[in-house]
Amino acid sequence: MLSISYGEHREDIVAIDARSSSFAACVATLANPLLGVRAHMPNASPRSRRTQLLLAGVYAAGVGVSREIIALPAPAILRLYDVDTGLPLEPASNEPVVVLALDQATVSSCEQFQLAGVQYELTVTQFIDAPDQAAVSTQISLKRLGTGTAGHRLRLDYGVDGSASNEYLGACDWLTARHYHFGQSVVDQASFSLIVDTAEQRLRYDVRVEQADSTASSVVSWRQGQEGCVASVTLDFAAVSQHRLVTHWRVGVDSDQTHPDTFAGDFDVARIQGCHLSQWNSLWREHEVTIQAPHTCTDLGMKYAVFQLLQHGLGAAHGVNGTISPARGLTSTYHSGATFFDTELHKCMFWIWNAPDVARALIDYRYTFIEKALQFARSTGFCGARFPEASNDQGGENGPHYVLSYPEQDIRREWSVDEVLHISADVSYAVNKYWAVTGDDAFMASRGFDILIESARFAASVFKWSESKQAYVVNSVMGPDEYHYHVNNSFFTNYLLRWSIRRVLSLLDRPGFPGVSGAQRRLWQAIADNVYLPWITVDGVAIPEEFEGYAALPDTRLRVVKQRGPQFADEVERDSAEKLQNFDSQLVKQADIVLLMSMFPDDFSAAVKRAAFNYYEPRTVHESSLSYGPHAVVAAHLGETHTSADFIARASRYNLDFTPVDDYSNGLHLSAYAGAWQGLVEGLSGLDIESGQLAFRPKLPAHWQAYHFTLQFRGQRLRISVLGDDELEIRHGDRQLPTQRGEDGRIGLKEGHP
Repeated sequence: MLSISYGEHREDIVAIDARSSSFAACVATLANPLLGVRAHMPNASPRSRRTQLLLAGVYAAGVGVSREIIALPAPAILRLYDVDTGLPLEPASNEPVVVLALDQATVSSCEQFQLAGVQYELTVTQFIDAPDQAAVSTQISLKRLGTGTAGHRLRLDYGVDGSASNEYLGACDWLTARHYHFGQSVVDQASFSLIVDTAEQRLRYDVRVEQADSTASSVVSWRQGQEGCVASVTLDFAAVSQHRLVTHWRVGVDSDQTHPDTFAGDFDVARIQGCHLSQWNSLWREHEVTIQAPHTCTDLGMKYAVFQLLQHGLGAAHGVNGTISPARGLTSTYHSGATFFDTELHKCMFWIWNAPDVARALIDYRYTFIEKALQFARSTGFCGARFPEASNDQGGENGPHYVLSYPEQDIRREWSVDEVLHISADVSYAVNKYWAVTGDDAFMASRGFDILIESARFAASVFKWSESKQAYVVNSVMGPDEYHYHVNNSFFTNYLLRWSIRRVLSLLDRPGFPGVSGAQRRLWQAIADNVYLPWITVDGVAIPEEFEGYAALPDTRLRVVKQRGPQFADEVERDSAEKLQNFDSQLVKQADIVLLMSMFPDDFSAAVKRAAFNYYEPRTVHESSLSYGPHAVVAAHLGETHTSADFIARASRYNLDFTPVDDYSNGLHLSAYAGAWQGLVEGLSGLDIESGQLAFRPKLPAHWQAYHFTLQFRGQRLRISVLGDDELEIRHGDRQLPTQRGEDGRIGLKEGHP
């Protein structure tokens, strides 16, 4: 059974067998910004073994895409068997147990084996040493159970093999590729170094295996070959009932500065583990989110979401070129390690309020490759900077233009790479929010303003004048809703592009802001004043139309009864979605209008938001993991706190509750987790910036007692506690800060307090 725990609370997630092992390994992934590594997983399937280790920045020419992140081998237990007979230990009938301890950032597994009537128990505990090191420690205990039984001489093989490989588009196991090969290895008594070559980089693994119990005797021998390097540890149970081993390994790009004596000196795993636990205690004090509710599943779900975000982000601020945030982090090769708009609209929002330097690193990645965006715009007939819909580690366009299915031998056209035009505006939105929260004028002067201007230049080049509408239009596009393409005037796309232009126009007279020509300024103003936005009337209220002509499409069966996971009405809908077909009904994957209203809550009246929410939500499948967060935000703004809480739970527990576990390959949905945080903080607490100051409209769902979170604002770490509707406490350290209610009902800090 895979379980997650935090302190005294523990929840079982899934039974572990060959079919579920890849899912369990994914959920229990340990990571930092440098690497993501799967834990030891009992009953591991071939798919589970295929993804073992992902390193940030290690990519290669892809299968089906231009580049993909490489699935690499990780040092692990490879085999457990009898020395004298060669027979493997057979799993006992007891179900293996794997526990991901969120508060400790460790994964522990326990499984039992039997051999000739003797039972043994294998316990493995793994953790990543530090947020800024690609180093992993593992504690291994093999124990003979029972008394009066004859012991065996057992052998445990620990090392690196070549079973890791990439699947086609990160999801299809019928076509795989291995992007590495083993080079030279150097072995001594307790450790080995192994070179792993990829097409672009030379990696070095330093692996150490040591006996942890000096009273037990063991013999270590080594095998080297074309398929890796293995340490064989002989464990004699004739005199002792338990053997304990510790392993420690590091991996990184090999260079002249890498010395062969990496593990020189004493190796103290207890000290390393103590530092690890101390670090995570500090991280949780700074970033913990707590939901006090009768059932712990909501609280554990949110803690799991925050844990995975913290793992993948903290420490990512190092380096001048910024950091790419793969869609699945370092948990899976799905989406090939490319980044999408969810980084800016969800993950960036989490980091802006939790660790702004991480958000800045994500934006720095965009700026580093702005020349690529300028080239991409020119190559597709536009001006300014067009950031790709799927952007790889080199800033290039990385989406598959065609998808091959097997065994049907069907080739499907993927239109999003050509027709999604809102990405640059999304990047501008993140830049603007970062500026509003941090007040980082130096960053804006050095790069932020350039991003805003070039994104606005792109937006202006996208709009075309329509004589028939007497307005500027954008035809043949795809919005965030991927069920409809070739559509005209996506409300979301037109609105975001217009906002991008208007934001720059509002800054042109600001001292230090780069100027544009008078002719260009007049053109941009004319475009911004005359953008076509489609509206429809629903129950007497005018609401934004998903895209021009959407309301004229045949209606779909409404999703009135809510459930976890995608709400397909039948297999026909599910099959059409899998085949990337253009839907001819009002069914949407995720409601673009709800997302837009969550981003600009003050731009739409409460009546419009309520009518639009009530209209689009029952027509939304929520197949995208990005869908729940915006719905949670808007529901909270409408006072529908129970609905908001439900969407928060769905987002935070996206991978825990309803993901099909059989032969899983999809990876963790980090942006859904960020969306859950947004639902809680931007939605229920009503967090906003008003005249450069924090402002809240706190609401508490009736079935919750309270909720607490932290945020960083203008250099200060604050702890926010929502104790009831319009009842909120703000603390800085041990001091409660005085608050006041504004004329509009928002709660903020009293004047004179930071």
